[in-house]
Amino acid sequence: MGRWSYAAHAPADRAHDVQLRTVLAPRALVAEGGPMRRPLTLLLTTLGALALAWQHTALARAAIHRDAPSTTGRAATRAGSDTVLWMEMRNVDLHINRKNAMRVRSLRGQVLTKPGAVAWLDDPASFRIRATSGVVALDGDAITSLLNEVAFNYPGAPITNLRVTIENGSVVQRGTLHKGVALPFQMWSVPVLQPDGRLRLHPDRLKILGVNGLALMHALGLHMDRMMDLGKAHGASVQGDDIYLDPLQIIPPPVVEGKLAAVRVEGAFLVQEFARTPDDSIFGTFVVADSGSRNFVYFRGGSLRFGRLTMTDTDLLIHDVDERDPLDLYFAEYNRQLVAGHTGNLPNLGLRTWMVDYGKLETVSLEKTFSRR
Repeated sequence: MGRWSYAAHAPADRAHDVQLRTVLAPRALVAEGGPMRRPLTLLLTTLGALALAWQHTALARAAIHRDAPSTTGRAATRAGSDTVLWMEMRNVDLHINRKNAMRVRSLRGQVLTKPGAVAWLDDPASFRIRATSGVVALDGDAITSLLNEVAFNYPGAPITNLRVTIENGSVVQRGTLHKGVALPFQMWSVPVLQPDGRLRLHPDRLKILGVNGLALMHALGLHMDRMMDLGKAHGASVQGDDIYLDPLQIIPPPVVEGKLAAVRVEGAFLVQEFARTPDDSIFGTFVVADSGSRNFVYFRGGSLRFGRLTMTDTDLLIHDVDERDPLDLYFAEYNRQLVAGHTGNLPNLGLRTWMVDYGKLETVSLEKTFSRR
């Protein structure tokens, strides 16, 4: 800024006046100093005039460059977008294990990794997703798997053999409560979203050994937190008669970060809606999936590794071969789905793949699929 402001305060006419006064100076100096000083004075004066003229020209050029439109800023902005990896999912059954999946109606966000690392599709634990918006639905089987395999999967867990169903607007849990002896229980509750993002499950009804569990406990001066110790549970806790679940803590990799805006029961699904963030505006501008795509996963910008390949300025769209139902995707075995499908490159070096649903792989001969290529 110092040089730019200097050019702004030294207009051409002022610089010209300075040069003019300098060039006229020798005549006065000769009169005062005499003939012996004339050559030295003339040399110094001439050099000074040339220096000022050169400086004036340089400043004028700098002013022109300053006022000219710059492409560096635009290039930097584009480079900044290209270094961030974004992901969008739509109509995807994202598997949490071989049997069960979460219904991702939509999920958009930024793909994050450890500093210097590249997200690797083969290892979902290598990256996490910072959600900018989304709607995810889980049925009873998916919730059952998450609670048994993540939340209460540790030695001495007070709850085992848990099975979850969604009935008449309530989440119903059936399982075995361990408190000295094994106690079969059933609990009905309606999930309520808390300000900190957890779900509060307050028992509207509780049966232990087939009797009214709440009445029995309260008659003995007990509450649920005295019946079960969830200190070692992952993403689950108990306070009084209420069980609290952190839904973002109990899903397997890739980890999803974000703030839940709403939770509701819709038919046989527990639906979770993410709060929209300002960054979500990048979708539909820089991040735009191909028109007509219905069931897909789209990665754009940044770097992404899959198999033995690494893609920079990523433009990867994973389509569903059969869009009559959601894309059934299991990251742990995505390569089998990729081999069963087909792939094409775009003129701009983007990559498009069409995957066979994970649940339909048994009906596809991978050897025949490969031999046709």
